[in-house]
Amino acid sequence: MTLSFETQRLKVDEVSKELALNERSALVEKIPYILTPSVVENLPPYFHGITSSELSITWLDRMRLESRLLLVKSQDNELIGFLFVYVESESEAHIGYLLSEKHWGQGLASELLQCFIQEVARVEPWSKLIGGVEISNVASANLLKKLGFVEQAGNETSVIFYEYRISRP
Repeated sequence: MTLSFETQRLKVDEVSKELALNERSALVEKIPYILTPSVVENLPPYFHGITSSELSITWLDRMRLESRLLLVKSQDNELIGFLFVYVESESEAHIGYLLSEKHWGQGLASELLQCFIQEVARVEPWSKLIGGVEISNVASANLLKKLGFVEQAGNETSVIFYEYRISRP
């Protein structure tokens, strides 16, 4: 089942496996405007330097192959970010998210993740979510902690992992 939900200010839809050509073209066109240097600063190297349609296609194909990719849109249907779900096992998923820079500082990431957690608790079998955050990305680390993610014991890398245990009624 594809994930799809709305928050007070956001619409979130998983990219289907059969993405229509016109949808794919529109998405490819928007990717470089979201993956700006500031947005991808704390992300893996394959997020960096996406400045053309060709590079956008490569990035999009990789994301769709490696993860469940969700589009984050404003209420007026403007694409403003992505949510990535890397399913490790039936009980565990790693998550990542990003929003375009002009949408930072508005509480949208918090709203996105709160509703995502509620939705996956309802429809997915996972018992825990794991988020990895670069040590220098203090805002993201603080957000995960605020939402109830617990920092895991370090392994001396530049990434700190946070775990969220999903509780169901």
